[in-house]
Amino acid sequence: MPELAEVELARRQWAAFHGQKILTAETHPKARIYRDCPAPALRILEGKKLLSSKAHGKRMLFTFGPQLHLEVHLGMSGKLSTSSADHAIEKHDHLILRTSKASLIFNDYRMFGRVMLYDLADPWAELPPQPQDSRFSVAYLRKKMTRHAKKPLKALLLDQTICPGIGNWMADEICWKLGLHPAAPSGQLDPASVRKATRFVTLGALKHIADKNETASTDGFAPGSYVAQVPPKNWLFQHRWKKGGTCPKCKTDLARDTIATRTTAWCPTCQKP
Repeated sequence: MPELAEVELARRQWAAFHGQKILTAETHPKARIYRDCPAPALRILEGKKLLSSKAHGKRMLFTFGPQLHLEVHLGMSGKLSTSSADHAIEKHDHLILRTSKASLIFNDYRMFGRVMLYDLADPWAELPPQPQDSRFSVAYLRKKMTRHAKKPLKALLLDQTICPGIGNWMADEICWKLGLHPAAPSGQLDPASVRKATRFVTLGALKHIADKNETASTDGFAPGSYVAQVPPKNWLFQHRWKKGGTCPKCKTDLARDTIATRTTAWCPTCQKP
């Protein structure tokens, strides 16, 4: 599933057309992405301008008025893209917002993504801080780690109510950066160190994925293929699923198992239990 850096990259595809008026909103009513919002409701966007957008964790919010917002969640395989104004609808194009200059497309072949409409001034007012936000403080993290003291570190990092936007590869990267086993109990760890490593990986992911890529891959977000530019070889990222992959630090063969219900990679030398 796309994580915060991939989601930010996806948001920027549509953000290039801020200020454009939506002429038509074309939907595929039977697509599962409308399970939280009837497809015909999106016609309310017609005649409105795309004013601004922002991402939070694994979600995106596109604003069309003071109290009119479209939230998009990519799910496992969704992607946002743009094409010419006369773009011909393709098989898995479930939403197309057409302007005079372009077509803004939400394509999702597995249909785990979703869209929702809000008529609130700030529909995200109650969301937790992202790791790159100033509110993601040592005090904030200490409170969460104390409350969930027995929770494995990886499970804590994957909890979207605590670390929104962190997914499987980023959680493994953070654990490796810390030199901690992914199953280490959160209550035994130093919140300041966990915060530092989480922010390092978060900001690094945004730099290497969102900033260094102009477009998302047409293949969606398959591991290792969703963008042309990926984090450098001194990160765990490029080694974690490679056959015969080794630790970038000590060259030990990586270990793999299921932790926090997710397939997990770690270095048995650098990240001992």
